[in-house]
Amino acid sequence: MPRKTIQKNLAYDTERQLYYAVFRQDGRRYTRTYRTREEAQAALEGNSCADRRLPGKDCTLGEWLTFWLEEVVARDRAESTLYAYRNMARCHVLPALGRIPLAELTPLRIQGYLYEKMNQGLSPNTVIKHYVMLTTALGMAVRLEMLERSPMDRVTPPKKKEARFSFYSPEQLQLLFSAVSGTMMELPVKLAAYLGLRRSEICGLRWENVDLEAGLLSIREVRTEVGGSVVLKSPKTRTSARRLGITGLQDLQQVLRRAWERRRSDDPKEWVVLRQDGAPPKPDQLTRDLLTVVRRQGLPKISLHGLRHSFASVANSQGVPMFDISRTLGHSSMTVTSNIYTHLFDDTEAQALAAVARAIEKA
Repeated sequence: MPRKTIQKNLAYDTERQLYYAVFRQDGRRYTRTYRTREEAQAALEGNSCADRRLPGKDCTLGEWLTFWLEEVVARDRAESTLYAYRNMARCHVLPALGRIPLAELTPLRIQGYLYEKMNQGLSPNTVIKHYVMLTTALGMAVRLEMLERSPMDRVTPPKKKEARFSFYSPEQLQLLFSAVSGTMMELPVKLAAYLGLRRSEICGLRWENVDLEAGLLSIREVRTEVGGSVVLKSPKTRTSARRLGITGLQDLQQVLRRAWERRRSDDPKEWVVLRQDGAPPKPDQLTRDLLTVVRRQGLPKISLHGLRHSFASVANSQGVPMFDISRTLGHSSMTVTSNIYTHLFDDTEAQALAAVARAIEKA
């Protein structure tokens, strides 16, 4: 699938190297092609400016939030982010606060909304996402002089709950490897456990990014699922686009070679991970298939992302520096790695302190 969506109403064809802009006029939908992204975006902006209804200062929060989502977020954010924000607004924010005039929205009303969502069972980390969305949307309303001051300036977000990730020990990984041996799940499981790849990176891996002779594997594209539809996009961050050496991973190399021999064509853009029928699996299907395997084997529940955490855990236990773990995982900084795996590195610090204590006692 060479054509991938890069923002609302705009897609890029990697084979033809053309941009496809989608327009709607008089109930009719049509597409035009452009050689550069700048030309396509200029055409889209010119078209939308003609039809766009800007909300007035007397608009409601619902009207402002809808404008912000469709005219701001849809242009600048990934489709997965837009989908999450739309769901958050439709299912939670709009029913509770949407009819309130923007100028009458008080910190007390929003603070009460956040408390209400936690009372309804949403986790503090989820409610923080509501807080962030409202802060960003109302911050733009202030910049555009729709509001004199954002009520979010006086709203207190919930305290973030530290996440505790599940991961497997090396012994449990061996049991899982035995369970998936020879099945279509063997390759995605080992890519996650040996390399710490994200599910979207596993699904977006093409043969043009795997060099078995040189022992190199590159992450250049991800394939994720948004509202039941598969979306192709660039890696999560600049550092997520990375090259990994697999020369020393003989087990993984053997699995990749078997997959290479089973490929249906010589097209370098063919997907590496395929179903038995030769089609690429949907990301959510991989998650369901893995759960089926671990339940059948009586292993603790784990996801592909849990296998990524398992990689970090094993690397840390073997004394691999945090900097190297962070780079391999494709995190934007060591701070991100440290925040995610605080419990792992806390254990490492405890071991270091114990080692110092033993040395002093021995002296």
